[in-house]
Amino acid sequence: MKEWLKSLLTSCSKVSSKRIVAIFVTINLIVFSYVATFTTYIIPIAMFDTLALLSGGLFGGTVIERFTNQKSNDKGTNDSTTNSSGDM
Repeated sequence: MKEWLKSLLTSCSKVSSKRIVAIFVTINLIVFSYVATFTTYIIPIAMFDTLALLSGGLFGGTVIERFTNQKSNDKGTNDSTTNSSGDM
C-alpha cells in the first residue's frame, strides 16, 4: 500500500492520479444522487453539476492524454524506421 501511494504521488506512469481523483469524484456523485433521491435532504444543484463536470473532465482528460501519447509514440516509430532504411 505504501508503494502504491508513493507511485501515486510521483510522476510514475503506473498509477494515474487523475484517474484516482475521477473515481473518487464519481463515487461522491453517486452518493449525492442517492441522498438527493431517496432521503429528505436536499443537495444543492450547483454542487451536483460541479461534481458531474469535474468527473467528466478528469476522465476525458485521461482519455485524451492516452490517445495523444499513443499518437506521438506511433510517429516516433515511423520516423525511426524511415530514417534507418535510408530511403526518403
